[in-house]
Amino acid sequence: MNRFFPFIVLLLFSNCTIYEKELDNPNDNNANEEIGVYPPSIVFFPKQQTKTMSDSISLGAYIVFSDTSIISFSGAHLNIEYDNSLLEIDSIAPGWIGPGSLTDSNKTTPLFTYTESQGILDIYAYYLSTSEIAIDSLTHIAEIWFKPLSAGESTVRYDTSQCQIIKYDDTIIPINGVRDASITVQ
Repeated sequence: MNRFFPFIVLLLFSNCTIYEKELDNPNDNNANEEIGVYPPSIVFFPKQQTKTMSDSISLGAYIVFSDTSIISFSGAHLNIEYDNSLLEIDSIAPGWIGPGSLTDSNKTTPLFTYTESQGILDIYAYYLSTSEIAIDSLTHIAEIWFKPLSAGESTVRYDTSQCQIIKYDDTIIPINGVRDASITVQ
């Protein structure tokens, strides 16, 4: 037994690989805070992706509040900038919002509209309900699909000077953090 012990120890330690996982959950407040993104924040998911010219690129736009937040909101304006020489918007769909859904699965009345021009996407989303006036959770505002136009790297970012999170009484909630997305097209 003693003569096999060093061999077994060597075998165990030489075959161990420790992997460091990079988690990308938009609602992971601890991970976001480690990179300086504090709630309420506006983030993209996924934050980084590599695609080919034939792929469709999907990107989610989110508003994230703290787990213990008592702030609630009723609407949002997101101003999103991207490199329109590399990416073209293919389609946009409303995300889900609070106890109801922007896609109306829970019989809420959504108001979702957008404009797009020369690398700037403005999304307006409002929560309209007869039973509640606001929500206070992670909110998937929109899903955006891009078509690659050429190879390269593009950062999709929020212009926080134009973005707003709005309470039911039309007061503005300050945005404390932003997480952009990086898209590489090969």
